[in-house]
Order: sequence, then structure tokens, then C-alpha cells
Amino acid sequence: MEAMRILKLLSFFSAQLGVFVLGLSGLLTPVHAHQTGNSYLSVSESADQLQVEFDFIARDLDNLLPADCKPAELSLLPDKLQAMQACITQALQQSLHLEIDEEAVALDFVNQSVVMHNDGLYVRQQFTAPAISKDAKFFVIKYEFFTQKEQSGRAFLKIQLREDEISSVIDEQHPVQRFALGDAKRWSTIGLFTQEGAWHIWSGTDHLLFLLSLLLPALMLTVQTTASVSSETKFTDSKALRYALKVITAFTVAHSITLACSVFGWVSLPEKLIESMIAFSIMVSAVLNLQDRLRISHWKIAFLFGLIHGMGFANGLRDLGLSSFYFLETLFAFNLGVELGQLSAVMVVAVPVLLLVKQADAKKKLMKYGSVATFVLATFWLVERLMA
Repeated sequence: MEAMRILKLLSFFSAQLGVFVLGLSGLLTPVHAHQTGNSYLSVSESADQLQVEFDFIARDLDNLLPADCKPAELSLLPDKLQAMQACITQALQQSLHLEIDEEAVALDFVNQSVVMHNDGLYVRQQFTAPAISKDAKFFVIKYEFFTQKEQSGRAFLKIQLREDEISSVIDEQHPVQRFALGDAKRWSTIGLFTQEGAWHIWSGTDHLLFLLSLLLPALMLTVQTTASVSSETKFTDSKALRYALKVITAFTVAHSITLACSVFGWVSLPEKLIESMIAFSIMVSAVLNLQDRLRISHWKIAFLFGLIHGMGFANGLRDLGLSSFYFLETLFAFNLGVELGQLSAVMVVAVPVLLLVKQADAKKKLMKYGSVATFVLATFWLVERLMA
């Protein structure tokens, strides 16, 4: 009866929250769980010229374009964006500079199109430039958008020159990057994807919340009780550790499977469905913590929904531009980064909680109210993603 009462209460609260979200949806900025950056720059060789392709998120146009060029009311409709092509091209050519051995490279506009990335609508502009000579030693990129109100947080860079591939990230601290041509870049590329995998899990609040919610019951297992007439079980910290390892391992194995399958193209689901199911998985994990009638192992839930979370990781990896030269290495590196980020996040949260919350009553309250708060937030995400 207690479990039914909790479920009814949560259902009622979820319905009320849905109405509240609908009323405020026009005032709220959508939150995307898998945003990996808002600029993508690729440089490659083709025949006797360079091919340069630059994607930037359309919502940044208001800050990117000079005042004397942009329209009074900025529209993100594809036909309106096409009408602003000349103005956009001028702004890009003033902010993006390429050099070969200290000599500037002239960019000639070819085409503009509108494309969709994981985090929204993008404008794509394509340019050509003279080919790089065989004796060139250095390739330099100067990315100056960070001096314009920081409208572009990061730019993911992919260079394919001389049968070599270079991946990097340009940010406000590193707006100018120099690359030695002809050197093997395997380890730098692997390091980059490991770093981005860790960043992806840290910035993916929904992934962490799902995992931490499933790990909350382990907190209760650290409460040591003495034997009594009712023959209560004496739980130890070692049992809590085994519980946590089973949950983390199940989640890791599951999302690794679908991350690989999605990247290889063996499994594909609509992004909206994936994001909504991730939010739903958090709601399920929270409800499990608030009842004791259904005896479902949390590690099984971690494995089941971990398959869905892996598809979400794959969306982020695809947006980075998976290396074609070092395909398996970068796939492994990204997944390794996810695991390192996941473990570090669990440690950062778990250690302070275990040190500060020692009383059994306090742990019960943390599990109860923490699960309720998790359910509320996940419900908000689910409504938001279904409405997107």
C-alpha cells in the first residue's frame, strides 16, 4: 500500500509539473544533454586545392554579424539565412584565418547550406583555397570569434592533409593553433577523444543523474545494524562496494555495446526518442528507490537503460567527427574518456556524502528526498524533450 501511495503521489505531481512546464515553455531556453560545441571546422585536400568547410550554430548570428549588415529582425528560417549569405561570408572571412609557413591563405566562397547537428540548426559555408606545397612545414589556424562576445564556445577541428589526420579543439584559451605537417598524429588524436569523452559525461547531467540515482541504495548498505529478534541483516561497506561495482559495470558494458553499434551504423533510433527515453530511465531509477515492493536488481536496470544511454553517447561522438584514419582507436579513446569521467564523478559525489552523512536516519532522508528531486527533474526533462 505504501508503494502504491508513493506512485500515485508521484503521478499526480508529474501531471501538475507537466502543466507548469507547458505554461513556462515559451520562457525557457531548451537544455540539450549532448551539446558538444557550436562550431565545426574541417580542412582537407582535393586535387589541386584545399577544401574548407565551416559549420556554426545559427543562433550565434545575432552576435557574429556586424550591426550594419544584419537585418533588424533576425530569422533562422533557411530561406532567410540564405538571403544573408554575403553578410555571413564577410563575417567569417574576417574572423577565420589560415596560414601556411606564415603566409596567409585566401578563402574563396563556394556554397552555403543549412544543416542540423545534435544541438540545433547550423549554417554551413564551404570555401576553397590554393593547395599546400609539398615542402610546406606548418599549418596555422587563427580563430577570432572569441573576441566577439564569446558567441562560439568551442570549435572542433579536423584536418586531413598528406594522408594524415589531425583532430583538435579550439577554444578561448587556444584561439591560434599550429600544426606540423607530415608528423604522425595518432596519439594526439587519441588524447583528444579521451578528453572529449570525459567532458561529455561531465556535461551530460542526465547520464550522471541516472547512474547516481541507481547508486543511492548503496548508501543504505553502509549502515551497519546489529542482529535482533527479527534477524536483521548486517550490511557492511564491502557489500555496498560490490553493489556499486555491479551497477557501474552493467552500465559500462551496456552503453559500450550500443555506442559501438551506433557508430558502426548497426543500430539507429531517432534522437528525440533517445533523449526522451534517457529522461524516462532516470524517472524509473528514482521510483525504484521510493518503493520496496518490486524487487528489481538495480544493476539490471543499469544494463537495460545503459543501452539507450550508449546511443546518446554515440550522438556526441558523431558530432565530434570520428576519425576515419584511427577509427577503432578514437572509438576506444572516447569510451575510455566516458568511463574515466563517470568514475571521477561518482567519487566526487560519493566520498563527501559518505563522510558527511553518517546517521542511518539522515541516509534514509537523503535517499528519499534525493530520489523525489531526481524524479521531478527527470519529469521536467521528459516533457521538455517531447515538446522539442
